[in-house]
Amino acid sequence: MNDVSDERAKYLHGQPKDLTVDQKFRLIIRLLRRDFPADIPIKVRRKTAEEIKRKIFGWCSLANSGKSKSEQYFLITINKSCSWAQQFDTVLHEWAHALTWNEVEQGKDHSDLFARAFGKLYRTYIED
Repeated sequence: MNDVSDERAKYLHGQPKDLTVDQKFRLIIRLLRRDFPADIPIKVRRKTAEEIKRKIFGWCSLANSGKSKSEQYFLITINKSCSWAQQFDTVLHEWAHALTWNEVEQGKDHSDLFARAFGKLYRTYIED
């Protein structure tokens, strides 16, 4: 895979056509880790709808929350049975939750701070 650091939107919206959904997904995760690191590591897993057993696009959770900060990580789970566009939107949405986790812990999952973080992610990878 070529280095696409300056061609985000082109690659993430179907160009080149020879990238599979798996390759596109790995690319967006690599870009997110580079461009928008969180305070603690973020791991991302893709599971089928059958594995998830719920009709949901995805979610973000804090793993090892009772342990020291060095042992904690965010786990984002994405439903890979969805279309690429839905997976792409969902991973941006859940990444924004990881970046604004203090708001989540206060019960404000979709606060103004979350909306700004999600908007910044969206504009970075969607708009040219």
